[in-house]
Amino acid sequence: MSDFESQCLRVNHGGQAFLLHPHRVMFWPAQSVLFVADVHVGKEHVFGRSGIAIPGGISERTLKQLFMLARSSGAKRLVVLGDFMHNVPLRSETWLTYLSQLLDEHQDLRVDIVAGNHDRVAGRHLIDSRICWHSESLVLGELVLRHEPKDDTHGYVLSGHIHPAWRVGSVRRGAIRAPIFWFREGHMVMPAFGEFTGGMLIEPDAKRDALYMIGPESVVQVPANVKSSLRRRRVE
Repeated sequence: MSDFESQCLRVNHGGQAFLLHPHRVMFWPAQSVLFVADVHVGKEHVFGRSGIAIPGGISERTLKQLFMLARSSGAKRLVVLGDFMHNVPLRSETWLTYLSQLLDEHQDLRVDIVAGNHDRVAGRHLIDSRICWHSESLVLGELVLRHEPKDDTHGYVLSGHIHPAWRVGSVRRGAIRAPIFWFREGHMVMPAFGEFTGGMLIEPDAKRDALYMIGPESVVQVPANVKSSLRRRRVE
């Protein structure tokens, strides 16, 4: 067993086995594909242009971790389920060059991005051309890959977009809140990968949905009888 696999929780959904990693990625062993969603690189630059001071290097650190996970998992393909970037970048943003360097170092890794609402066409043209963009849903075997959660007759859907989170306990007594992998009957929602992202407390179907809560070093399933105070919050 590899170090990557030893950190994962193995689950079966939609007729497929997946490995859930605490660094918010999911590996599909049958096809050697690593899935990630909502990376939002360049967000600190967007905020900086608005006059909000944010420490530099966040995007480079995020990209480095993502490609390290791809290598340690043994993935042959990396699929981003939308919102790879936060907004159209300036040509001078350093993460653009760093991304190309990482692609040079991982030439055997294919990178596909299913465009999300933040992945504007003007921004895609500024990113290394070795990345393959998909404007529509991507069908891969028995799976349908898209950005926004929605069932599809063509297969089980993997998606992102809403940055799902779960809270155990009450706020007054010290609640625990963390991102989750949210599996539903016809689709699942990935947690946001980017460290500079928010989250939305979700309202699951206690009987049908499966929630996997992410901790610093492990992923654990939320028992069906665990109750939580929930309220929806808009994702920025």
